[in-house]
Amino acid sequence: MDRLDTFRLFVRLMELGSFAAAAAELGVSPSAASKAINQLEASLGARLLHRTTRRLSLTEAGTTYLERARAVLLAVEEADAEAAGATVSASGRLRLNMPMALGLADLGEALADFAAEHPGIELDVDLGDRHADLLAEGFDLGLRATTDPKDSSYVAQRIAAFPLHICAAPAYMERHGRPATPDDLAEHACFAYVYATAGLRWPLRWRGQTHVVITPRMRANNTLFLKRLVLAGLGIAVLPGFVAKPEIDTGALVELFPDVERPPLLLFAQYPERRLTPHKVSVCVAFLKDWFAARQA
Repeated sequence: MDRLDTFRLFVRLMELGSFAAAAAELGVSPSAASKAINQLEASLGARLLHRTTRRLSLTEAGTTYLERARAVLLAVEEADAEAAGATVSASGRLRLNMPMALGLADLGEALADFAAEHPGIELDVDLGDRHADLLAEGFDLGLRATTDPKDSSYVAQRIAAFPLHICAAPAYMERHGRPATPDDLAEHACFAYVYATAGLRWPLRWRGQTHVVITPRMRANNTLFLKRLVLAGLGIAVLPGFVAKPEIDTGALVELFPDVERPPLLLFAQYPERRLTPHKVSVCVAFLKDWFAARQA
């Protein structure tokens, strides 16, 4: 196995977490894969992996080496694409991390259309609301939704914007009354989304303030779960349009304070800064921008 193949093995080994899975994908035996990694460590004079019967983890040297190996493989991919010129089509495995609710709604539909248009790209999608470390976990692209974008170590491109709604069910308001102003939320059961950038400060621009602080009755890490609580008449929550709009349209949910100004929820594509962005990443980001622009026009 030459050095480039060993790099590919090492990268896939850490992405899949298994010698057997990485070896099968690359068409070698698990014993040959293990031998190749041992030889690589011997040639470097450094241990790259901690091995147990249950898991693999990187040493400090391994963490640095993994990033370098990915950079070398990317450089080869870019050189091939550059040599092929305009005739090259987007291809390869594209690992994405994205929010659960948005992935099950608009973003899922967008990526289905993307997959149909780019059959050479193999999508590997991780749905979850936690903010994964893209580099450490081997993601090519992260899709982040936030009301308060902050500087980061990643390139960030804005993809779309979604309205935020303060929602309650008619049954809740029959029992507890309808809050007339954001100040009244202090007297009501409110539910908090734990990954919200603003935390317990709901983004309502009211009486010169940019936020209204709430005391949550319950917290959850998923807006679809919060919507179920609100539909059950248990309290009030901030929900993005792609989660709440169907129920608002039917009257199952009522939007509170529709005239109070608030920032939109912004969707960003994030990826590590490189001299040349991988072709598959650039194609995906451009597709998503165009898809949402056409959809929200």
